[in-house]
Amino acid sequence: MTQDLNAAAMQRYHDLFDSAQYNTIGEFLSSNLNADRDDQRVVDAMIAVQNAAFELCGKTDIDGAWHKLAVLCGQSFLSFHTVDAMRDFLRRFAPDDTRIDDFEATAKAILRAYSGLDDLKTATAHANGVHSWRGRMAYELLAAVDYLTQTAIQLLAHGDDTYTREKLHKGLNRITGALYEGIRHSEQPSLYNFKSTYFPDERDR
Repeated sequence: MTQDLNAAAMQRYHDLFDSAQYNTIGEFLSSNLNADRDDQRVVDAMIAVQNAAFELCGKTDIDGAWHKLAVLCGQSFLSFHTVDAMRDFLRRFAPDDTRIDDFEATAKAILRAYSGLDDLKTATAHANGVHSWRGRMAYELLAAVDYLTQTAIQLLAHGDDTYTREKLHKGLNRITGALYEGIRHSEQPSLYNFKSTYFPDERDR
């Protein structure tokens, strides 16, 4: 039965395959990675595209290929144009499959999150030079956003849960540090009192 399903999946792939679209993706990858088509990074990415297409066609021995491709796109800093070309290629095999939407959303979210980190770190460093409680509070909040952005990237990439929690914890600690600045130095400390905020625990499952 499994062999029949895989054979049908491969036949569907070959029937719907478009070499022009596939080769265009290869060209985009070469440009994005500043590499030749036979560079291992380009080859690995093309294999990832192919595996995602196989999965969408119903190949039973492939699982989560669309997600692996999305993470590869994000971590390789590919262009949105390249992600769009991959999305359009994958649509050939399963036009209404929501995994393709998830592929695009995951890849683009990771790409944009990574692209903002450098500017965020620069802003954090500048805020750290402001000699006032507002500057210190801004520094803590910007540092929190840095950690929370890294947390979001880990979540989208299905990263290690312990590492994800570590980044989230550091982000929350930075928010707490920012609130201390407001409580201790603001003329209206009550504005920064969020002790009634409830954090869910295991009992809320």
